[in-house]
Amino acid sequence: MNDPEKTFALPLQWVLQSDHSPSHTLVKWLVQEIDPKATSPIDSLIASDTPIATLIAYKDAFKQLRLEGETLDDQSLGAVYYGLTIASSIVHHRRRISRQSDRALEEAFRKIWSDETVDLRLRDLTWRAFMILRTAVKDSLPY
Repeated sequence: MNDPEKTFALPLQWVLQSDHSPSHTLVKWLVQEIDPKATSPIDSLIASDTPIATLIAYKDAFKQLRLEGETLDDQSLGAVYYGLTIASSIVHHRRRISRQSDRALEEAFRKIWSDETVDLRLRDLTWRAFMILRTAVKDSLPY
């Protein structure tokens, strides 16, 4: 028979194992709720095989976090991951999953890649998205 205490504890085990801030832990949880096979938010965003539908779901979740996060850290991290998810769709799928203008996206990507606290792989992702936007015909990537 299943031990109820152990069964209940399994879904929450990631909280105990996290060495990140509560906001980073929340981002990880959101990613794993959307894609249970995801190993980490970073791996999901830099992987070229993350489906566009999954990226759209991430974007929507991070937008909510950006707008309604409980703390300023939650909101700030939500904004960063919102931008990173859009960058991932541009780099890996050549698709825009936001109605933000090229100018607004370029500015968001510039802020992320200049933030040295952001993982270098994610900063590289935003640089690549920035360059794709810069070389494409203005607002030409499909939504």
